Amino acid sequence: MTVRFVVTPWRDSDELLQLRRDLYNPGVDAGDRRQCAVNKVFAWRVRKQELPLLLESTADLVDAVLQDERNVLPHNSLRLLYSTAVSRFITGISDTQTELARSRPVWFAPGTTLQFPQSLLETRHCIVHRHLPTLYELKRAAKESLDWLWEWYWSHLDIAFAADKQRGGGGAPHENAGQAISSKEVKDRVQSLLKTYVRERKSEIKTRQGKRDGSKAADAAVASFCFHNPAANQGVLAALLVDDKALLPADRKFGTSMSGAFLIWTPFLRAVTAALPPLLDIMVTRMLAIMNGSPRNSSTEDHPVREALYLWLLHILSSGEWREARKKTSQHGVVTELLGTLFTSPTYWNLRLARALLENEDLPDRAAWMPVLEAATSEDAMEVDGERGASATAVGEDTEVENMATALPASENTVTNGNSGRIEKLRGPQKVVGLWRPQPIGVWPKGWEDDS
Repeated sequence: MTVRFVVTPWRDSDELLQLRRDLYNPGVDAGDRRQCAVNKVFAWRVRKQELPLLLESTADLVDAVLQDERNVLPHNSLRLLYSTAVSRFITGISDTQTELARSRPVWFAPGTTLQFPQSLLETRHCIVHRHLPTLYELKRAAKESLDWLWEWYWSHLDIAFAADKQRGGGGAPHENAGQAISSKEVKDRVQSLLKTYVRERKSEIKTRQGKRDGSKAADAAVASFCFHNPAANQGVLAALLVDDKALLPADRKFGTSMSGAFLIWTPFLRAVTAALPPLLDIMVTRMLAIMNGSPRNSSTEDHPVREALYLWLLHILSSGEWREARKKTSQHGVVTELLGTLFTSPTYWNLRLARALLENEDLPDRAAWMPVLEAATSEDAMEVDGERGASATAVGEDTEVENMATALPASENTVTNGNSGRIEKLRGPQKVVGLWRPQPIGVWPKGWEDDS
């Protein structure tokens, strides 16, 4: 068998994994570590011009975020910087998407297709062909791009390197590396782990051994989860917890308490998000998407699942138990960043969540957000009143038409047959009674004159 060598800018897999940790580091010294990681990629670019597109795009996007955090560049320069990084990434992905679909990466599970957000394509179209988007929209696109890069590239490096070691025999293979490619087996493993945790956590609560500040069941579950490729499996974990509604009580009714679910799941969620800080942002994004999805068989306001997700978001974003997790996730504050998202899409549940978050008087920039809440609430009320007014107008018009039809005598287009005595309908053109005066054919109406 012929061995093919590939020259890479990084020395080994450990250096690339360390670069991943630095680029996505949300800690206190995140700025310095991210800047060092970006500088390293730029140095690699000088040595080797053909870097992987996803690696280079990540460095460009993180560099734009760092420039924004320094508050040195003016507003328009930041818009141009974000636009360049976002459009370059999206254009590169669009050009190579067919090639990626043809030659699938080894870590993609069978049946998995590359899914690129449509919103990013629309943002790129506005950057190139229309007006330049606002700075907030560009920052949202950059964050969504970094999340996509993590989900589809960076989180799969562990599996890719483990599979490569198993094929080449270089180093000890990762435990169950060959089985990690199967998404179904990964999902079954994580689901079994969650069931075990719930059973042990309920036993702790009954015996009063598990307190809110610590739980042996949570520590054991997180240790087991982090032992099997945590970065690659955090998307599966978020899908089971949020999409499959593992966090919600079974057959929950609208208006019932969520204290039991908080008591069971909070220790595990706090521990796992402390080990994997990006997981908190992934869960919040999924909760918002489902909370604001299209209603099915229920109104938007009285939907029990939406209310449960709203209560979970409020618990995560405002309770003291989650204070440390919120600090580790975002340098500017999770609540401050989320408020911009809530007011950008002012749905019923988004405005309700924003109103509940702004009740905290210690929230930074609360005074600046309150006028936005009042304006969004008044616009929502105006839309409701407008719909009611339009409905009342339509009803009035229908009533007027019905009264008009009742006032006019109905034309019975029938005639009695003299021979058989049967009533038959007339065929052909008929004279219809209306609100106009009959005029002979060819006669001009009064007030009309011939065109000279």
